[in-house]
Amino acid sequence: MNSLTQKLTKILKLNLSNKFTSVSYAIMKDGNMLAADTIGTNGSNKNNNSTINDTYNVASVSKIFCSLAAMKLVELGKLDLDKPIYKYLPKFKMLDERYKKITTRHCLSHSSGLPGTQWKGFSVTDVTEDNYYETVYDYMAKNYLKAEPGEYSVYCNDGFTMAEIVISEISGMRYSKFVEKYITKPIDAKTTQTSDLLTGENTLTKEKKKPYELLYIQGAAGFTTSMTDLCKLGDLILNPNGILKKESIDEMAKPHGITFLDADTSTCGYGLGWDNVNLNDMDYDLGEGVMQKGGNSFQFTTQFIVIPKYNAVLAISETHDCEIDVLETILRLFATAMLEEGINIYKKHSPIPKDIIKKYEGTYLVPSGIYNVQMYGAIMNITHDTTRGKSTGVFKNLKYNGKTFEGLKNQELYFTEFNDEAYLMVNYREKNIPLAQKAKPKKPITKKWENRISKQYVCITTTPYDLVTHEIMTGFKIEKLKDIEGILIASFVGREDADIYGVFESSFIPMDDNTGTGFINTPCNGSRDFVTLCFKSIEGIEYCDASSYTYIDVESLPKYEGQGFHQNKKTNKVYKIQNELTTLPQIPNGRRILVLKNDLSVDYDSLYENEYRPVNDGFISFI
Repeated sequence: MNSLTQKLTKILKLNLSNKFTSVSYAIMKDGNMLAADTIGTNGSNKNNNSTINDTYNVASVSKIFCSLAAMKLVELGKLDLDKPIYKYLPKFKMLDERYKKITTRHCLSHSSGLPGTQWKGFSVTDVTEDNYYETVYDYMAKNYLKAEPGEYSVYCNDGFTMAEIVISEISGMRYSKFVEKYITKPIDAKTTQTSDLLTGENTLTKEKKKPYELLYIQGAAGFTTSMTDLCKLGDLILNPNGILKKESIDEMAKPHGITFLDADTSTCGYGLGWDNVNLNDMDYDLGEGVMQKGGNSFQFTTQFIVIPKYNAVLAISETHDCEIDVLETILRLFATAMLEEGINIYKKHSPIPKDIIKKYEGTYLVPSGIYNVQMYGAIMNITHDTTRGKSTGVFKNLKYNGKTFEGLKNQELYFTEFNDEAYLMVNYREKNIPLAQKAKPKKPITKKWENRISKQYVCITTTPYDLVTHEIMTGFKIEKLKDIEGILIASFVGREDADIYGVFESSFIPMDDNTGTGFINTPCNGSRDFVTLCFKSIEGIEYCDASSYTYIDVESLPKYEGQGFHQNKKTNKVYKIQNELTTLPQIPNGRRILVLKNDLSVDYDSLYENEYRPVNDGFISFI
């Protein structure tokens, strides 16, 4: 993996959902792959890591293959784009006699007037039945047109299904075999296939917890491919190399969209197959004649962009659980890649100066967590990272305007300094609010603190009526702040469905071998909930007072063997669960039981729940 790919992949990871399955991207320039990578798993039960040759259902990007196949038949002298398709398809009939005016050009430019989408067969789990075209003819025979063919353009999958059948009928070949012979094989796109030609040689990605998605609707949405092979298709469009004629590519790239609304500036951008033949982005200078096609199935979202000005091709596909804007993402990655080539394509924003990056990029601390500020190109991202491995985007894709970083909802972020400390500020609705303080190295920690790293401590002084310990503070462990010497994190557990905090991570520095305290001093709300930890040993067992509770080292806890409530109500009795706990003892009035997971978060709370589900491990606390 080259350094650019490493950089772009790191950027891509910043905005992914924590529960994502897979995303893949590729950027080609001048016929060379600048960067390409795949992140995540293939979605199978084995949870295997994704590879660069895994394929993604690119859905409507398939319309480009269909349009290219039609143009190939034009070159072979077998298809006239402006001849009514019923003359090629004797079985094609509709309730509306205007269907006899529909041409292949209408089908490829969304101006056929056909209904829209035949959903039966769009997305299936098996494609062994071979009568799909008969189903299409039956569907068409029971429909009217929505408009006069050529009257106006409106996105239409049905048009490409009919174009697919025309290609198959005229060529005398299966549509998939025709595309393979004239397009995918000549460009050596070995992973690019339709569902009926899958060999199993390359892994078909699927979204986790969903069945594999196959598609009968080949001309409109049926291809699966790797992103590197999709870039090969884009390179064919930029450099036909005799596989197709330049005139065919140019015909596809002409504006074919039709609208009757003067204010409509979108519809006219349709080409043959393309969503837009002159993509103009508000943030990036891409030049003229940029061709763009998106795809969206029940599991995948894809973008495919061809940029003549830079002789570049961009491809990205994600499973829906990634939850990213794929068009914005691939353009942002491309802008970063172009800066590495010494080319600035930003329109309104400025590349962040290196001295700003050096001074302000890094780790920042808030009262209950850790923020990481990352800068690249003209973009700043801020993530909330926990010591438990979870990372969540807090401020995404903020753009540098030369002074501040602009975000959504009229947010502006910037940095200020006082007494050699750096602070992250946010301007929101005319208020300038201190948000976080940059972490700086402190004195090295002692051996006694080193011995506490990753140890767990469980709460023994909650009450039967304490709602806080249902969500947070039932236990904590101590970790080092990554890459910053001398700062420790008290990582208090929290339920994933907690209403406020979830994991509550408080930064502190040791004052001596047994006491640590918070140190951030951000005004307003930025240093609230200051935490001090006071450790003590009693009869060889370590305790800690923190945030008004007392905690005990879990290594000292006895095994649970059916013990029950005790008379001392000042402290809770906590035991390790090492065998299946099928039932709980009876809970007296005014008492409470917590069953905790191994990470000390709440699994069962008698204050909230009536039904207990058996567990095999964890902890039980009698309160």
